[in-house]
Amino acid sequence: MEDVTHAQIYERLCAVEAKVDKLDKSTEAVVAAFNAASGAFVVLEWLARAVKPILVIGAFCGAIWLAIENKLHH
Repeated sequence: MEDVTHAQIYERLCAVEAKVDKLDKSTEAVVAAFNAASGAFVVLEWLARAVKPILVIGAFCGAIWLAIENKLHH
């Protein structure tokens, strides 16, 4: 095993630190996109919950309207 000087260790440490900083900056955009998508899915889930009762009410109103129309024409 060869002897490694403190200067070489420091140089390697600086190189590793630079790589970590570069990876951190690269993954920042990915994390931001993931968080935005997560928020969008929460909103879509909320909208899906809201649409179901609206469809049921709409179908019920449509059925009543059809029944009234049927009674008026016969």
